[in-house]
Amino acid sequence: MTHVVYFGQTPDLGTGSPIILLRHLRRLAANGWKISVVGESGQSANNTQDWPLFHLSLRKPWWPPFRPDNALLRGVRMRLWARECAGFFKQAPQAVLTYMSLYSELHSEVAAHYALRCGAPLTVIVHDYPPDFPDFPSQNAQAVLRRQHWILRNARNIWFVSPELADKYDLPAEKKKVLPPIPEGCATPARWRAAFAEKPLILYAGYSYPAQIPLFRKLARAIDAAGGRLMILSRKTPEIEALCATEPVEHRALFATNREALDFVSSTAAALLVSYCERVEEMPWITTSFPSKFAEFSHAGLPTLLVAPQTSAIGGWARRASYPDYVDGGQLHSVAAFVEALKSEAAWNQKSELVTRFAQTEFNPHVIHAALESQLTNSQ
Repeated sequence: MTHVVYFGQTPDLGTGSPIILLRHLRRLAANGWKISVVGESGQSANNTQDWPLFHLSLRKPWWPPFRPDNALLRGVRMRLWARECAGFFKQAPQAVLTYMSLYSELHSEVAAHYALRCGAPLTVIVHDYPPDFPDFPSQNAQAVLRRQHWILRNARNIWFVSPELADKYDLPAEKKKVLPPIPEGCATPARWRAAFAEKPLILYAGYSYPAQIPLFRKLARAIDAAGGRLMILSRKTPEIEALCATEPVEHRALFATNREALDFVSSTAAALLVSYCERVEEMPWITTSFPSKFAEFSHAGLPTLLVAPQTSAIGGWARRASYPDYVDGGQLHSVAAFVEALKSEAAWNQKSELVTRFAQTEFNPHVIHAALESQLTNSQ
């Protein structure tokens, strides 16, 4: 049985990278792999109960202190943790997998040291570029980036969520592989309904940031003027409440699971909205981060309007894919035509077929996972 050890945030349901890792690990387990998890302390283990879960010791009496910014003490602790990990397993695994967390590279660094110790190839998944986020600790930014580069240089396989993200790192071209975020892939396909001809519902689902509010306001007005309506499926914030109080926008709370959200979307909405803000300076991370919600909800087969700056990762994807329903955040004149098309069964079906084609190819979870799994034990 092929054994892979995963280091990092404990895989879990919800949004973001933990559910991406959970989906990959579940598929590996279904394909006969042995899974072990070296997880971060203090996180839920509800969805990893079938796999051994280990935690790194905070310290032992004979260990020197750990000071994150002291290169010598950090290096000593990394080697001690790598040795501790070797004691977790009777035999060395055939693969080591980690995710480069936005908030801490510590577990990925331990994974790299452990992989070097046991001789297993290291695979790293990278979804975000930390310096682009507002809470990135600027006082030690260079040290964090140096550690990230060291981890990636010692990895045999690196999967970036977008080519724009891969280009942020000085690595050989053969290491700059792209892997879209793996979706659930089990939505009930949507169908055109006569109600769409009257006032089609366009739905935005996912996390919302204050910087998105001005564009939401413009989109709500443009959609309303074209005879449609906008709903935001997101957590309630003061900004969202104020938006709904003054603009033609509806709000609905998030569902407990992605499957529930998919079912609601496919049975209720006429189309989806994936949008950010008007300028990348307002949300710098969108230049490299790819919206997992697009891959996720493509399996509902709903027409999808992409609204983002041209220099965003999704804007770059839309141009490369010749995706017709993409508009720059500062040019919303084509929104009316998109809304009008939703009212026609033939036009709706045409847009639905396009999104479904991407769901079956580029965003096919079987294809995405097969690419990752095929390289996990690759030591070349």
